[in-house]
Amino acid sequence: MLRRIVNHAEFQSFLKATRSCRVPHFFVPVLPEQEGCFAYGITISGKTGAAVQRNLLKRRIKAWFTTNSNLLTEGIKINLIARKGACELDWTKLSNELTGLVSQLSRLEQQ
Repeated sequence: MLRRIVNHAEFQSFLKATRSCRVPHFFVPVLPEQEGCFAYGITISGKTGAAVQRNLLKRRIKAWFTTNSNLLTEGIKINLIARKGACELDWTKLSNELTGLVSQLSRLEQQ
């Protein structure tokens, strides 16, 4: 099951994350999920681009997670924190980065 994090208190819990992953345009803190599903949040600051670009990136990320929910490891929650240049990614580059992120997450969970 896939769940999106929208609650501020849940975003604050990522400050205590001890595990994380990095891909070129995203930093991703990782926490265990008590509900047994995969939960994700999206954080994109104003420094990454204009509002139109940030909203497009959010929509693309949501679409990727919805489409590829079968690849996700259950029992964890992540927060995708966008870095500079993330808003300039086209769909294929974004998809490649998120696929790489999911493979990093699965290796992290196996440890």
